[in-house]
Amino acid sequence: MKIFFTGGSGFIALPIVRKLLEKGHHVKVLDLRKPALEHKNLEFVKKSVNEDIIQDIKGCDYVMHFAAILGVDNSDNHPLDTMRVNLEGSVNVFKSAIKAGARNMIYSSSSEVYGEPRELPIKEDSTKGPVSTYGVSKLASEIYAKAFNKEFGSDIRIVRFFNVYGPGQLDNWVVPIFLKRAANNEMITVFGQGNQTRCFTYVEDIADGVLVVMEKGMAGEAYNIGNTQPTTILELAQLAKEMTGSKSEIKVMGYGNETRLREREIEYRVPDITKMRALGWQPKVMVREGIKRILEARKN
Repeated sequence: MKIFFTGGSGFIALPIVRKLLEKGHHVKVLDLRKPALEHKNLEFVKKSVNEDIIQDIKGCDYVMHFAAILGVDNSDNHPLDTMRVNLEGSVNVFKSAIKAGARNMIYSSSSEVYGEPRELPIKEDSTKGPVSTYGVSKLASEIYAKAFNKEFGSDIRIVRFFNVYGPGQLDNWVVPIFLKRAANNEMITVFGQGNQTRCFTYVEDIADGVLVVMEKGMAGEAYNIGNTQPTTILELAQLAKEMTGSKSEIKVMGYGNETRLREREIEYRVPDITKMRALGWQPKVMVREGIKRILEARKN
């Protein structure tokens, strides 16, 4: 199968690209930077998702749409760019793929679409209420995907990721931030009381989950892909300190204009992964093991 993969050079996307190549697929990556991977069945197209890409998709059987402006703070600081890339870019990819004859797709969304959950664990049909520009852009793109499915008979499946981490992640995400500060014996700052609860999901588990949705998922459905091991931010800081043998001080700071606004903080984010388990997938790597793998990768 020939697969068109937007944003295929990214942290989450690259392990998926690698696994697709290992399975014998041909992958054409569209990104603004070349993937850190060499393979005879890997093509690269340097373009934005907002450009004319119909001809680039022609001949492909499947589309993976992962290109996006990432991060809550980053997107809030660049709201118009975020909507242009994340929303308009997604609509362009969906339209272009259908015109090119590739009606089967996976759209990479986020747990940010849920906002502060009304129920725990969070089901795919739980109430949506994003509180960030990023979350809004992802939810709006999901709505377009469903509209395209209904109007054009396409099969755009949605995957919602929960707090992904792993080797190679940039240092502006919480796990690498804590590990970097711990390794340097610098202060680790935790906002609020550190009780914010997340289910950190190892990137290789995410990659396996996406392939399961591709191969076994139901047409047009949305799937939560996440760990089910709740970890507070304070516990994460303590784990980073312990596993690096750090002398760092962990400082708990309250919410405020100089730290972080309480209104923008999600307290609990725990997924219901019943639908993924029904497809035969569940997370394998828990947080302690995941951090161990990151530290080993950094040594190497």
